[in-house]
Amino acid sequence: MSKQKLELAWAGKAIMKRWAIERVMGATVGMYGDLQGIAGKSLQGIEGLEFKVLEGGNASE
Repeated sequence: MSKQKLELAWAGKAIMKRWAIERVMGATVGMYGDLQGIAGKSLQGIEGLEFKVLEGGNASE
């Protein structure tokens, strides 16, 4: 296999892995949001899935 074909194959695999990770994260965030809608504030927060408060604002706004 030529060097160019190997580089293209590697790039394709990297793109597919990134796409798969983004799909899993999107599904996880969506499921967490659905659970928040059902359970409300009784659902324990998960770091990384919560929105960060912007500087100067607060979460209730």
